[in-house]
Amino acid sequence: DNMVRSASEIPHVWSTVEVDVTGLVALRDAVKEQFRATSGHQITYLAFAISAAAGALREHPMLNARWDGDAITVRGRVNIGIAIATPEALIVPVIRDTDRCTVAELAGEIDRLTIAARANRLTPGDVQGGTFTVNNTGALGSVSSGPLIVPGQAAILTTEAVVRRPMVTGDDEIAVRSMMNLCMSFDHRLLDGAGAGA
Repeated sequence: DNMVRSASEIPHVWSTVEVDVTGLVALRDAVKEQFRATSGHQITYLAFAISAAAGALREHPMLNARWDGDAITVRGRVNIGIAIATPEALIVPVIRDTDRCTVAELAGEIDRLTIAARANRLTPGDVQGGTFTVNNTGALGSVSSGPLIVPGQAAILTTEAVVRRPMVTGDDEIAVRSMMNLCMSFDHRLLDGAGAGA
């Protein structure tokens, strides 16, 4: 019902940016084993992407707003929902005050919420109050997507698969780089392309 409402009521606009994540891949590779050994959690690209998104929401609060009929409400808190596929359905638990979390804390919350979602142990409080959503469609091999916005939010961001391919560098050399597409759907009542692109 929410997705039908989203598709029929929200004027969606889609935008995709290509990001060179070669440095991120190297950083994650360098720390992932030690991080797992000390924290018990995986450090994923998703944790870094959510951290970056939370910072962007602070800088660009219209992405953290909602359309309320004749008014726009900009939210003071950044609560990012993460889309998790379970055998029964797609569910979106929420990481509260995401902008105050470190990447390590986000990795722990992603693990906790994923395990709880797949074991059908989420509470109603775990899935309420989201102000923006991030979906890791790249985990399934997707390189581009046009996600539907969760009603009551301004936008949704997907992180796509990391793909190694030749790119022209700043000094006009060709080098193999790790590239990721970030795809965002946003509510055109709240934002135009310039605002969302920023």
